[in-house]
Amino acid sequence: ELVGYGGPDWSSNSRGLGQPSNFGSQVDRHGKKGSPVVPGSLVKVMEDSDSILYTVTVLRSMYEAGYYEGEEFVPGTKIDLVEAFAKALREKRYVVRENFTYDPSQQGKAAMALEQLQVEVDNMRSGLTRWCKTHYGEAFVAWMHIKVIRVFVESVLRYGLPVDFTAVLYKVTLGKEALLVGALDKTFGENKGKEDDIEDEEEYHDFVLIKFDP
Repeated sequence: ELVGYGGPDWSSNSRGLGQPSNFGSQVDRHGKKGSPVVPGSLVKVMEDSDSILYTVTVLRSMYEAGYYEGEEFVPGTKIDLVEAFAKALREKRYVVRENFTYDPSQQGKAAMALEQLQVEVDNMRSGLTRWCKTHYGEAFVAWMHIKVIRVFVESVLRYGLPVDFTAVLYKVTLGKEALLVGALDKTFGENKGKEDDIEDEEEYHDFVLIKFDP
């Protein structure tokens, strides 16, 4: 009840319609109260498990007309109904989002912006795909070089100098890795009983094993 309705109330007393009535300072401008919400404007936008979002249209302000006190004019006053309405809602633990301006053209602008962004994303994806196809071979060769260097270094560290080892590349069928490692352990391994000496649960073999999963 934020809005004051001054003047005669002919809706409840139609017998005084057209008859002289009090005005100015003789009128109780706050004798009747009401809501600044436009009737029928409350609309539920969406709802989830935690909250419900409503939109409502509210009168922006109320002007109380000026009046004469004898020969002196008392200026009217303007009351901000939006702030008063928001304060009343916050007191009832509602969360208020103000200053929403509806612009019908924004929907079209948003659709155009989304379409433009989609085109930019497609162009960037095409460029990135071409770049990856161009440089994949170089990156793969560099990766293989690093693997070969690691095989050499670890073999020297394990078996010492002079260099005397053979590097072999196996292509294993998917799901058969454990069988291959077991066969290599059985053929070259002499690490029976050494499992208890392995720290940090590292995979240890009597040969250098480096896996390559591109």
